[in-house]
Amino acid sequence: MKRYRYLTTKVSNPKSSHMSITSGFTLVETLVAGCILLVVLVAVSRISILSITSGRNRVERDRIEAAIQNDIQMLQQADTKLTFDSIPTNKKKYACLNPANYLKEQLSQNNGVGSVQKPLMNENNANFLINKHMEVNNPRILVVVYSFSAPENSIKNEKRILELNPHFYNECIL
Repeated sequence: MKRYRYLTTKVSNPKSSHMSITSGFTLVETLVAGCILLVVLVAVSRISILSITSGRNRVERDRIEAAIQNDIQMLQQADTKLTFDSIPTNKKKYACLNPANYLKEQLSQNNGVGSVQKPLMNENNANFLINKHMEVNNPRILVVVYSFSAPENSIKNEKRILELNPHFYNECIL
């Protein structure tokens, strides 16, 4: 029996008044931890929602910008094709006196040398229309204004402005 003498330990009476249980969490600690967890989850969800909407707006903006860039390139290509030699003889004087007006007329025609179609967008999305307007403020400069509603809520309307100096004007001799 001497062998087991060291294995016995003194056990205190759990019903005694001087012993208290110190394991576990209090109700206040649990509520504070829950509130902290709630704040963190709300912040993460807000960031996720903002990134999703920002990505969708970015895709729409890229479509609009691509359509405008494509149209600008088509206008520049049509301007380059419209040479002094391609102008009919009876219209050369008018074209040289009012090069921006002549260029505007040629770009506005449906099937002329310099005809350019309206900027193309995805036809399924009718929310974002691009309006193209050509103005002549200076006889030698054609101003093309693209206006559209921005996909972001914080921005209302946007404009892109292109100024074209008619390519054929360099060959005009008056």
